[in-house]
Amino acid sequence: MASHNHISRARNLVAEFDEQNALMRELVAEASKVLQLPVPDTFLGRKTQEPFPWEESRS
Repeated sequence: MASHNHISRARNLVAEFDEQNALMRELVAEASKVLQLPVPDTFLGRKTQEPFPWEESRS
């Protein structure tokens, strides 16, 4: 009688596909959360503090 190894391999592939799909769904959900965050502030062109009085007179 012929063995049916190809059937068990197909089941293993289905299980692997299910695991990969679950992982991809988790990654997409995490990426979606990150993309919904506000754009980070780089401080370019913005005063972060007032200069000391003697620094104003030099410039």
